Amino acid sequence: MLRTRGLLLSLIMVLVALLAPWPAAAVMGEPADITLQRWDSRRDFVRGAADNLRFDRDGALVVRAGTKTAAYTDPFGDGTPRHYDVGSWTSPVVELGYAGDEAVASWNARTPTGTFVETTFRGRKLDGSWTKWYVLGRWASGNDFARGDIHRTSLNGQNDQDAAIYTDTFSVRTGKEIGAYQVRATLFRPRGSQATPRLGALTVMSNEYIGAYDRPTSAFTLGRQVELAVPRFSQNIHRGEYPEFGGGGQVWCSPTSTSMVQYSFGADHEVPAAELAGIVAPNGDPQVPYAAINTWDYTYEGAGNWPFNAAYAHRFGLDTFVTRLRSLAEAERFIAAGIPVITSLSWDLEEMPEAGYETNGHLMVIIGFTADGDPILNDPASSSNDAVRNVYTRENFERVWQDSTDGIVYIYHPADVALPTPVEGVTPNW
Repeated sequence: MLRTRGLLLSLIMVLVALLAPWPAAAVMGEPADITLQRWDSRRDFVRGAADNLRFDRDGALVVRAGTKTAAYTDPFGDGTPRHYDVGSWTSPVVELGYAGDEAVASWNARTPTGTFVETTFRGRKLDGSWTKWYVLGRWASGNDFARGDIHRTSLNGQNDQDAAIYTDTFSVRTGKEIGAYQVRATLFRPRGSQATPRLGALTVMSNEYIGAYDRPTSAFTLGRQVELAVPRFSQNIHRGEYPEFGGGGQVWCSPTSTSMVQYSFGADHEVPAAELAGIVAPNGDPQVPYAAINTWDYTYEGAGNWPFNAAYAHRFGLDTFVTRLRSLAEAERFIAAGIPVITSLSWDLEEMPEAGYETNGHLMVIIGFTADGDPILNDPASSSNDAVRNVYTRENFERVWQDSTDGIVYIYHPADVALPTPVEGVTPNW
């Protein structure tokens, strides 16, 4: 549980809506404009602009040595600047075709010890002028700080007259909507080192401001019960573990959900036993605290950073990204394709009484649907692993999920498990 930043963003957007006219696209009953743009191959990357990068043999981008340098001082380190060879890839200008209000970037990157990746974003406002570049994350997969790993982090203090950054989310000010954007990934390798980050994919989900949920419950399209084999991990059996990383319990819903989906795809995608050997988990499932430690955002002080969870899961051979889905009917397409869906949401007890609790921010996994169309969930906020599987009411679940986060999801899948066909007639959100 515990995604308080998501609740704060929702409250702010409600206040904005009350003080200003509704954006033109947020008309009652119309499907929201949500767009996903992904670059994940040599063919995609050559459409952007690379500076001091080259392709490796698999088509990922890596840093050239020695021609461009920069210094970085880890704000959670000892104050000593480190010096790097750097290279960057900047996307082409992406035209939205609508007035955009929000964006979330996610990435698939490998970062050997001492290397890291920074992702930045800017929007072109409807008057043709550009915002500044905002940092949406500084990512390193490791924690070997003595050997040069940085503390992975989002960045506070970037808000201005055009936009605000809420940990991992770009959000425009009223009247500053964007019609286009660019995203940039900058790769850092220590000077004199042969190690380099490897950027395999960069993804941006953008959307109009969706506003309050006002649509009828989506129709059930599967027509039968479908349930994927997803292991059950409870976050609550880890309560009190690793207090420096939140102490388990309610703050570990995101890495617990990530671990369930990761492990659902088999042994090839599990954390190697050698990496779990030093993890203390008295009640079992050491992969859960391991995931919490390795998704921890040192500025946000939590393991719920959306792109950080996706980047972590990529370490274990999965293609990953963050997007928004408009309905459970869209989620059904992923279930039919064999892909569990991690959802982010919040609710009051009276909104979803079947859950038996309320939360100001939580993540759980859709693993299937009953024959009546109700979602079957692996809810990590359960007392034990055996209690993780739950069925929640379709109407209630869809409403609180869409109303609280506008349908945020993590999508993880092996390369040989294809994504479903997107919905026709709406902007493509995967």
